[in-house]
Amino acid sequence: MTVAANPVPRTPWRLWRSPYLWLATIHILGDAIVVLTSGLVVLAAVLVALLAWPVGYVGIPLSAGANRFVYRVAGWERARARITRGQVIPPLIPPPPGGSRVADARLAVTDRGMWHQFLYYLLLLPLAIVWLGLIAAAWSVPPVLIALPLYYDRFAAAQAQLGPFVIDSVKTASMVAIVAAVFLLVVSPWLMRLASALDAELARRLLGRSESGALAERVTQLVTSRQQVVDSVEAERRRMERDLHDGAQQRLVSLAMTLGRAKNRLGSKEPAVRALIEEAHSEAMQAIAELRDLTRGLHPPVLTDRGLDAALSAVAVRSPVPVHLRLAIHSRPSLTIESIAYFVVTEALTNVAKHAEAAHVKVSVVRRGDVLRVEVRDDGQGGADPSKGTGLRGLTDRVAGVDGWLTVDSPPGGGTTLIAEVPCG
Repeated sequence: MTVAANPVPRTPWRLWRSPYLWLATIHILGDAIVVLTSGLVVLAAVLVALLAWPVGYVGIPLSAGANRFVYRVAGWERARARITRGQVIPPLIPPPPGGSRVADARLAVTDRGMWHQFLYYLLLLPLAIVWLGLIAAAWSVPPVLIALPLYYDRFAAAQAQLGPFVIDSVKTASMVAIVAAVFLLVVSPWLMRLASALDAELARRLLGRSESGALAERVTQLVTSRQQVVDSVEAERRRMERDLHDGAQQRLVSLAMTLGRAKNRLGSKEPAVRALIEEAHSEAMQAIAELRDLTRGLHPPVLTDRGLDAALSAVAVRSPVPVHLRLAIHSRPSLTIESIAYFVVTEALTNVAKHAEAAHVKVSVVRRGDVLRVEVRDDGQGGADPSKGTGLRGLTDRVAGVDGWLTVDSPPGGGTTLIAEVPCG
């Protein structure tokens, strides 16, 4: 966000103790140097590029180069504001490459950010002159007037003209010195503070993004980072499934086969040993079944290989409650969206089998444009409350992680309808 900082204190007795008073003076004094160096170069570069635009082989590279130069010089100006005022100005974003030199030149000429920064240096030209006069009035004239009683009597005419006032005695010279001292102690710092505030506001408006633009960019960054986190979690699930399926599960299968061969070779000999081998073989088979269920819960391989149609068809076949499945997906969404839809259906069917006492379930997965709609409807006893079940609450959080939403309608005795919609563009 833009920080239009004006660290020069308001309180008069703190002004002179603050280093920011002198940094503000140095900054606005430096505006004149900026205008005479980089400012004039910026103005000249943009104007030359515009005048050369009709000549294609000259204007095209000059336009793109002038655009880049303006952004670079404006970056130096933002750095100067950060050092002397503590003002943090989020930089304007230059136009992305258009794919060709002509497109890049067109984007450079029509870039609003470049023109904002160009306008900053254009307005800084007269302002720098004003700041120089202000600094002279604030810091140079008062000391001269304060010392006036010391050299007044050396005037040849024994009088001095100060605007409409005539100083013709030591008394009037002393009064002028007192007024100048008050001006130097009170008014001069406030003039510097006012000039610094105006200069900071000009830089904030023309050298940086607006508050709404900075917030919009931040929201975009957060959405992108969140999507990257969700995708990385789904990728980690798939990796774990592959490691378990190709590693531990295969070792258990090999162990079960070895135990089976040992049992067959042993025959009727050693009944006690055979009983131990049979028990170990049974435990290995049970471990394989549990591991298979675990890998299927992490991420079923069929989902990656063949998509939602095959994966949900397998789930429907295994369901203890009859399932009518309807899918209308004209093109596959991403693996992340497929995983979320799959787990919404499997969790809903698990809840139906455990709690609903339903006789039938209807599952519908339909893609309409860039939205995937999942609906699971049963004819059970209803009464499901997402606030009391960690499964439904976890599904809600998982769907919300990709900007989707999930609702559960479950009146007592009226069955349960679960609807989830997730973007899949």
